[in-house]
Amino acid sequence: MRFFTSDTHFFHENILRLCPEKRKEGFEELILNNFAAVLSHSSTLYHLGDFLWEEREGFLEAWRALPGRKVLVLGNHDRKPSRLSRLDLYFDEIYDSPLTVEVKGKKVLLYHFPSKDLRTYRFKGLQRFITRKYFEEGASLLLHGHVHYNVFGVFCGCHLNGVKCLNVNVEFTGFKPVSEEELPLW
Repeated sequence: MRFFTSDTHFFHENILRLCPEKRKEGFEELILNNFAAVLSHSSTLYHLGDFLWEEREGFLEAWRALPGRKVLVLGNHDRKPSRLSRLDLYFDEIYDSPLTVEVKGKKVLLYHFPSKDLRTYRFKGLQRFITRKYFEEGASLLLHGHVHYNVFGVFCGCHLNGVKCLNVNVEFTGFKPVSEEELPLW
């Protein structure tokens, strides 16, 4: 079974202030426990970026103890040289570009960024890029992260570009990964 997630932001203390409605002290343990409850040795977990803010003692071992393969599509916070040099210890595969996987006979595009982020003007080029890629690939769904929970209820505007999406940021998924069976493919 394949699972999808993003924006775990392990040990990113500022995320507690940025998303106080969703993130509470100890969210890292909650995520690890929730992942361990659903992953198996035959699972593949696709993490769509913004994985780890800083390393902490014992975390590598805890992450590696999770069963199954782990694949990372880099997010904007994963690109710092100090993080990049260590991410290969956590993941079996790492990609700097979008991935396309087939689920139920449909193409699903995996990337950190949405097709349209309504809250910020940063990363506009990457948003245009993923919109083009979505149509070039003939995708039925874009799985992304990057956009966090906010009290204004503004999450993404992919639909304005004609892109069907699902934001798999842990803040929207109960801090659990989303299985391929849960994807809205129709």
